[in-house]
Amino acid sequence: MIFNSSRRLALAALVVGVTLSACGSSTGTAPTTAATPGAVTPGTAAPAVTAIASLSATQAPAGCPTAATVGAALGVTVNNPVGVAGGGGNQLPTGATGLVCDYPGKGLNVIIELIANVSPTYIAQFSGKFPVPYATVSGLGDQARSFSQSFGAGKDNKGVVAIKGSNLVDITATDTAASLAQIEALANQLL
Repeated sequence: MIFNSSRRLALAALVVGVTLSACGSSTGTAPTTAATPGAVTPGTAAPAVTAIASLSATQAPAGCPTAATVGAALGVTVNNPVGVAGGGGNQLPTGATGLVCDYPGKGLNVIIELIANVSPTYIAQFSGKFPVPYATVSGLGDQARSFSQSFGAGKDNKGVVAIKGSNLVDITATDTAASLAQIEALANQLL
């Protein structure tokens, strides 16, 4: 059980770190100083994966959707959200705010990132880091992109990033039974 939790946290940290590393053009490496664990605000560094062993779960940011909301939307059972603590990384654009919510479950993981006050072109910062080429999703926000990657043996990794106005939602579901349609519906709900 401890191994699985550690593995999920490491995977979550990797996904969060890679995704948030794409969240800005600055390369600052100051430690995060956000008041809410897991929250990212302008002028503070976003968590990045520099040493997975040094990352740990923290209390989730206050704006995270509930586990019940995420679980019902995706048809899975997840635990209450946690934040991911780490150090270093890139900054969000000036004026933008964001938070990362990690929902571990038994053998699965869901990560939701909510970023406000960004340019619509910011979607490219996320879809450019997808592990496989993305597909354009119509009817979701102003723009949306998705990916689906098979790990084999019935395991997969799916994600959606969508932007509406200046609000961006990024959802990655690893090893869940959730379909892209379910992930897209949750993204629409959170926009």
